[in-house]
Amino acid sequence: MKISVNSLHWDNVDTRILESHKMVMRHFDIPIEYHNMNIEHGLWMNAVCRNTDADVYVFFDVDCVPLNREVFDEAIHYVTENDSIFGNAQVSNHIHPKTHVFVAPSFFAITKSCYEQLGKPTFYPTIRSDVAEEISHVADEIGKRYRCLYPTKFDGVPKKDGVWRLSNYGYYGIGTVYENKTYHLFESRWGDHIELFQKRCQQIVDGQFNMDGMYDSLVEFYGHKVK
Repeated sequence: MKISVNSLHWDNVDTRILESHKMVMRHFDIPIEYHNMNIEHGLWMNAVCRNTDADVYVFFDVDCVPLNREVFDEAIHYVTENDSIFGNAQVSNHIHPKTHVFVAPSFFAITKSCYEQLGKPTFYPTIRSDVAEEISHVADEIGKRYRCLYPTKFDGVPKKDGVWRLSNYGYYGIGTVYENKTYHLFESRWGDHIELFQKRCQQIVDGQFNMDGMYDSLVEFYGHKVK
């Protein structure tokens, strides 16, 4: 079975983010190809899935890392056993009705056969979808079940939007932990967030990652701005 694991970064990515990501992937012995291309995210994902010879496609954002090797193996097992999709949960809070939970591009796995069964939908944003969301929309329409990892905790509140709502489930923000399996920084362009990512990646490698002091994704954010 051929597994293609990929991560995109543009020229303007901070090298500390990239090197921290590589450190974690080496630590868990996850083979990954880094693509340094100034191309829109969805178009790049289209190209990988349509032009790469593989049985399973896996994507990690350059600011999203696994907390353990097991989640990578779980993703491969789930998608191959169910011919389906697996990854982090997200909601496009800028697209009405702001309730569609989908498998986010931050951590996304899909079999080639599932992608073909869905009709090779675009990963590029549409009128109803953000990046990669159209895949889940089409899966919903044909009754294809898929697996999302839901937020557990997160480090901080986004500077611009306030915490992000995940439909009727709860909230997520900067440095979100998903079911104690993955960690997604979000907004990695901010300098203080870069240092946070460095710290968290080092903790992962050292076996010292903990969620002390983090926000609980299932606690109501009274007094906080919520997008």
